[in-house]
Amino acid sequence: MLNLRKSRSGKSLATIFTAAQLEYEEQAVTEDNKKPDFLFPGGEAYHNLLFPADKLVFLGAKTTCKDRWRQVLNEANRIETKYLFTLQQGISKNQLREMKHEHLKLVVPATYKTSFDKEFQPEIETLASFIEMVKVKQSDRPIYSV
Repeated sequence: MLNLRKSRSGKSLATIFTAAQLEYEEQAVTEDNKKPDFLFPGGEAYHNLLFPADKLVFLGAKTTCKDRWRQVLNEANRIETKYLFTLQQGISKNQLREMKHEHLKLVVPATYKTSFDKEFQPEIETLASFIEMVKVKQSDRPIYSV
């Protein structure tokens, strides 16, 4: 049952990304056969070393974070800042500090942002701001054959 819920939330994100006309790939294979939830623009660009790393975006998706957020840290070594979409509200300040130290940024629905400590709210992306950031990266990038 839990896996079905997680699968549905991943499909919901994919539907949103498709509607936003983002270029992405789900479960693209990276180092050591890792499979990030979402890779923008996709696996071919990720493995093309001519493709600028700063135009690549990684998004993990976890309904709840707990300590499982660390699982996404090594899923795409070319990408320094990782993003994690979650529906978990009110993550502790200690965990938020750890995430920041590990270059992990949270992405949450806009209405959830206020459930986080005010100190960290400016660093937390909404799903809408995440989509806009990806759009900018995808519109700015030079075309590389992949």
